Amino acid sequence: MSEKIPLTVITVCYNEKEVERTCKSIINQTFQNFEWIVIDGGSNKETLETLNKYKNRMNIFVSEKDAGIYNAMNKGIALSEGKWLNFMNAGDTFFEDETLEKIFVKNILFLKDTDVIYCDSFYHGNDGSIKAGNFPEKLNYAFWNINCINHQAAFIKKALFEKFGTYDEQYKICADCEKFLQFQKEGCKFKHLKITASNFFLNGCSNVHKRLTNFEKGQILNKYFPFKYETVYTLDFFDKFPLLRIKKRRDNEKFGLIFLKMPIFTWNVSKQKK
Repeated sequence: MSEKIPLTVITVCYNEKEVERTCKSIINQTFQNFEWIVIDGGSNKETLETLNKYKNRMNIFVSEKDAGIYNAMNKGIALSEGKWLNFMNAGDTFFEDETLEKIFVKNILFLKDTDVIYCDSFYHGNDGSIKAGNFPEKLNYAFWNINCINHQAAFIKKALFEKFGTYDEQYKICADCEKFLQFQKEGCKFKHLKITASNFFLNGCSNVHKRLTNFEKGQILNKYFPFKYETVYTLDFFDKFPLLRIKKRRDNEKFGLIFLKMPIFTWNVSKQKK
């Protein structure tokens, strides 16, 4: 396979009950000039039976135990041949059958001089609710502090992973956010394509493990935006080991309480009007 393949779609799966909707979404794309790689983490018989129904369209299928979602995604990156990569993991879908055609045919000029294309998404709640996720043109601290680009609706040049490395597997939930921030820090060009590209279902690990998600997100923000907070109080254990810290945002009156290295909660102090 060569540069004639513009895109690789990587699907990571492990015992996902709704994997079939992902497979159908991929094989029903009106644009089919892409490589499809499925990395399965050694799923149960039922899941494998579903995946086997679509193996004729898969370019590469791997089913073996892995060390987590980002370990599986990194396997997919290593096996990929496409110029652009999209991570459409099991359970989620492209927004419509024409999604890839809209990006790689109708907006082909939009891809020039760009490293990361990010589109909008729809968020589907467990209660059946649907919320539009429209991303901004400018990705600044205010955005990253409360949000992240959906990798299901993002298209990333493989060359970026070759240059800056693959996902950091020390992060179990937020490695994709960390990688986007690294790309941005390194000066990679991001462009927002104003189309809805994916359906994101809010039953993944990032929504189930909120505490770990918040902890990792705090670590990542401190890594890439260290100037945003300053320590205003420290409680040391035996005058040696920092136990509690209070940090303050330098650009407003937002404070955060840190226990050991884990963010506990934040609060705002409003200035009284004179």
